[in-house]
Amino acid sequence: MSVKGDSGRSGKKQFYWWLHHWVGLYTGILIGVLSLTGALAVFIPEIDALIQRAHYKASSSLLPGELPKFSKAIDSLTAIYPNYRGLSIKLPNNPREAVIVELTHKPKKGKALRYEFFVDGGKDRVVGKRLWQNSFVNYLRQMHVRLYEGNWGRQLVGLGGVGLAIVTITGLLIYGNFMKKQTWPKFRKALDIRIRMADWHKILGMGALAFNLVIALTGAWLGLQPWLQRWLDIAAPGRYKAVIHMDQSIDKALSIDWSTALLAAKKAFPDLNPHQLIPSINGAGTITLRGNIPGLIYERNINTLVLSKDTYKPLFKYDIREQPTGHKFYYIQEALHFGDYGGLLLKALYAFLGLSSGFLSISGFVIFLFRRKKKQRLTHNPWKAILAYFSLALLFLVIMAVVTLFMGYSLATWMSDIIVNGLLIGIGVYLLLRYVIKKIHCQRSLVSANHEKNH
Repeated sequence: MSVKGDSGRSGKKQFYWWLHHWVGLYTGILIGVLSLTGALAVFIPEIDALIQRAHYKASSSLLPGELPKFSKAIDSLTAIYPNYRGLSIKLPNNPREAVIVELTHKPKKGKALRYEFFVDGGKDRVVGKRLWQNSFVNYLRQMHVRLYEGNWGRQLVGLGGVGLAIVTITGLLIYGNFMKKQTWPKFRKALDIRIRMADWHKILGMGALAFNLVIALTGAWLGLQPWLQRWLDIAAPGRYKAVIHMDQSIDKALSIDWSTALLAAKKAFPDLNPHQLIPSINGAGTITLRGNIPGLIYERNINTLVLSKDTYKPLFKYDIREQPTGHKFYYIQEALHFGDYGGLLLKALYAFLGLSSGFLSISGFVIFLFRRKKKQRLTHNPWKAILAYFSLALLFLVIMAVVTLFMGYSLATWMSDIIVNGLLIGIGVYLLLRYVIKKIHCQRSLVSANHEKNH
């Protein structure tokens, strides 16, 4: 009975090891890329603020406690782009930062362009602009969220999150009991690089286990969200259904006293720190204010207040604190994934642990190559393959950044579509050929064995 039980446990461990090995091998590069881009993505607001000051000279002369002014700037911009298709205002986090007016404009030919105009909130004048699609922060976001692949890149990243979750859980099942026996992590004294890398792999993997599990599960949800919402018929909570009661041209032309609107919002929703203001242009006659409530761990700008353009009276209020558990669960995912709830120290910890996930993917690949070399008695140097894979992944990231900044987002997405999908097709063809060759080899071995048996 004991032998049978031991055999069952051994079989389970072998299965866990097999799953850990192959899932880690085929998602390792993806996890490595996502860990590097994620370590930078947690600092997107800070990086963007630095770029705005250094490159665009965008700042504000606004005094502390003073409401930002941007009405004249908006009037001038809408006069230049009268056929704009979208308008929103982003308020700064501190008085020294510029107000950002986002304006979506579609020329007669080509795709819609999303411009960001930097406004001095003290002097109410435009001090700079940029095309959002070609910005570095958009590159970071799009690369981490969807690898720049517009068709199903987001879902591919979600599957990478599933892979990381499988690798993390199987790693716990394989090494959990072993690590419990050690009161302090021990490194074996050995010259073999595989053994030393395996020790680091186990210890860092167990040390960052809780973090990796959180990142994996939230990343899987955020990536697969479009599919899951469609399959499970889940609607994004807290959406306001506006009533169209006027002509679009009249709605566009309505004048807004933004100081009055902000004061009305403060009265109706005192705890809200408004960050984004969106005037309607579809005939609803509304002003939507999105923002945050200090001290809460939720996605940015999901607390919402909708005011009437005519009377500035509240029409809709969405306070996450008053919502059911399902709403809170839906909106906590992104904050947990990006560490956007505890200041710079927490973000630095997220970045460090995120890079450790990348190290785990690299170290796992190193262990695999050196184990295969020893098992198959190969003579080639595994470091060449390791350097090649690492260099190609880094080259992909650099090329996409350069193309985005200097040639445009559209070209970068087109290139990424070809690279990502070509790589996936290549892996699929490789696995199929490997399976076919293995089947043919097995059949030949079986025929040869039967032939020897009969003769």
